[in-house]
Amino acid sequence: MADGNLQRVLSRVASTQLIASARAVAGFRLARPEFGSAANVSGVRTRILTFSWRHDSRTMFASHVHYGYQRRAGAWTGADKTAITACRRVLRAAKIPAAEIAGIDIQRELGQIAERTSGDDFRVSEPTLLRKLAHARRSVRGIPVWSSYATVGLTAKGDIGSLELHWPELTEVVMREAGILNQLVKRGLRPPDLKGGRPESVKAGVIHSPSVGFFMDVVAVVRVIYAVEEPGTGRKPVLYLDRHGEQIDPPRSIRLATPSATERAKPT
Repeated sequence: MADGNLQRVLSRVASTQLIASARAVAGFRLARPEFGSAANVSGVRTRILTFSWRHDSRTMFASHVHYGYQRRAGAWTGADKTAITACRRVLRAAKIPAAEIAGIDIQRELGQIAERTSGDDFRVSEPTLLRKLAHARRSVRGIPVWSSYATVGLTAKGDIGSLELHWPELTEVVMREAGILNQLVKRGLRPPDLKGGRPESVKAGVIHSPSVGFFMDVVAVVRVIYAVEEPGTGRKPVLYLDRHGEQIDPPRSIRLATPSATERAKPT
């Protein structure tokens, strides 16, 4: 089937559910939207609204082109309760189990202008609140799932301006391993030594691939956060360990490039 014909068939098959989900989850009413599908993401969009989701994960994205500070639709800076309620409504519409919502926090984005007056002197304005975002955290059976989240931004009127929900399904195998790791931590699992740092936090949990990428790996880990001995040296080091205390790599996100074949000169 030619690519153009395939896209038309996909549009007829998948558009109806995408449009319905856009309305239920984000409150977007999409009239005769354009459909697109590539790799592991499909979506629908109009001139103003866009809604998409991943094929391999419970991951959704929504955006309003006029949303944002000093844009036509503006950004929410009002009561925290309004943003939290909107986030809970999104989670409920996306069929996220209430028991998995560990909490919803408000993130405040501030902006500030600095102007050089002369030489090394600067005039700094007062910080401006640009927007408030509601951010949901995830926990399953008391085990934190650090990579999962939902972030909701509202327009000045309280409608959805931006939405990113990344809440993949977890298998029983992963949760069973997370439970074993949790028991090991409680019984005193000793993290590896790290030069220039000391263990500050040792917890069992689950991590998975990010929302944007070609893979969806999910793995139970022990996360160790180290406090640095010399303050001001950057971010705190973090290691992920398996049940043997061995370091493991974070889940994959993008497909590695395949090295191109190159002509090599014959040895003389």
